[in-house]
Amino acid sequence: MIKIFEDKQAITNEIAKEMKQHLLNDENPVFCLASGTTPEKSYRQFAGGAKNNPRLEDLRIVSLDEWVGIGRTSEGSCYQMLNKDLFSPLELRDSQIKFFNGTELDLEKECHRIDNFIENNPITFSLMGVGMNGHIGLNEPGCSILDHSCVVDLSEKTKIVAQKYFNQPTSLEKGITLGLGQIMKSKRVIVVMTGERKAEIAKEIIMNREAQIPAQVLLGHEHIDFYLDREAAKWINKETLNKGE
Repeated sequence: MIKIFEDKQAITNEIAKEMKQHLLNDENPVFCLASGTTPEKSYRQFAGGAKNNPRLEDLRIVSLDEWVGIGRTSEGSCYQMLNKDLFSPLELRDSQIKFFNGTELDLEKECHRIDNFIENNPITFSLMGVGMNGHIGLNEPGCSILDHSCVVDLSEKTKIVAQKYFNQPTSLEKGITLGLGQIMKSKRVIVVMTGERKAEIAKEIIMNREAQIPAQVLLGHEHIDFYLDREAAKWINKETLNKGE
């Protein structure tokens, strides 16, 4: 379903609330979380309210994606962003975090490592952002719907947009990511788009079903909701929203 919120703060509140619910109610909580600027406030709000919760001992975080060739501690890595916004504030143990290593020489082995973890520990809650070209994770336009992780060639748009995460120009050519099929198998998925800069791609995803954009694969599933603020939804007509697809 497509849900429109008044502003970013309303979405932040709702996501933090749902993360807390899944932490408390899932028997074996396994979260798959996008990094980046869109969800960071939700993570900080969740961390602020959950830091002393005894259920944190049971929480595990599995990686969504990572830049190939970028070390975990490097400014701009997906791990570094999540560590700053969530892992460190919650004081999670290393054993609770199963993350892609983008500097691993054998990337196929790295894919198998994460796939095996998910097979034995199904994802209960996923929070996805949407790239400016509609990618989910690093599943770029034209990708296949895979039920396993893979190494991908990054689109030119992703290479350019991703520079905002780094403190100096950084060469990015490939990424490692969960497949769309893996993400969809999560017990619960929220896809977030906020701000006017996401209005164009939001319109394309929701109103142009022939566009073959990765994020469109997640539309129309009962366990998957798209959360947009009014700025991101400004070019989506009310008739489309009322269908609740």
